[in-house]
Amino acid sequence: MTKKSVLVFTKVPTIGFVKTRLSQTTLLSNTEVSLIAEAMLKDTIILASRSKANIIEIGYYPEQSFINLESIVDSIQKINDITIPINYHLQQGSSFDERFESVVQASIDNGNELIVVLGADLPYMSSSLINSAFIHLTTKNEKKKIVIGPAGEGGIYLVGLTRNFIPNWFRKYNLFTSGVEIIQFTKFCKLEEIELSLLTPLIDIDIEEDLVSLLAFIEGLKIAENDDVFHFPYYTSKVLESLGLYIKEIEDETRKRKIGKHIPGDPIAS
Repeated sequence: MTKKSVLVFTKVPTIGFVKTRLSQTTLLSNTEVSLIAEAMLKDTIILASRSKANIIEIGYYPEQSFINLESIVDSIQKINDITIPINYHLQQGSSFDERFESVVQASIDNGNELIVVLGADLPYMSSSLINSAFIHLTTKNEKKKIVIGPAGEGGIYLVGLTRNFIPNWFRKYNLFTSGVEIIQFTKFCKLEEIELSLLTPLIDIDIEEDLVSLLAFIEGLKIAENDDVFHFPYYTSKVLESLGLYIKEIEDETRKRKIGKHIPGDPIAS
């Protein structure tokens, strides 16, 4: 049987350490942003557990926050009936590419043959996308393959690899740090003669506009019937609701929407 892994590449949700652009571009505090990041990580683990992977691996940092990470994972395992094994790999290195390389290498060393790497900021992604990545990666020959999930601004929300991928290519080509990620990966695939497959583009959650989109999308998901296309992000939805967040429209402006926040006792804004 082919060993398949979902590798979640993440910072441990810590106040002032995660999703700092959200606190910089919205009225949310560092504490509130940390709560959102933790909820998104929980939803990511759940959707990963519903894929056809044999194992979930979490590539994390910093090292001193491991106990907090373990507590987050433990809090959702039983209640969500997550029985798939979960392993942890500490990210090693100073640059993003080095850290990414280190956890991919650890996954290969762990015996995995197909590896799908996700961020923890796309909590509505369906597990069917992960399965699609595995299908694209499946091959009966030794041809190298990569699967990319395109995100906003030329970024990437998913990277799918086979065990014959050489992890130090991330560092050698600076795939994440030398420019627009999708363009960097495209150039790299041409140079190394690697077959590239693209998945459906999705928006990860980095800045205020992304959070506005997520709030609106969750409202649609509450009544939508296409459960096979998207994952309903239960924990993320609950945190956003508990924080009193809503979409605030600016008068006489089209497509200019910001995050508003209900104050207890105030009437609900429309």
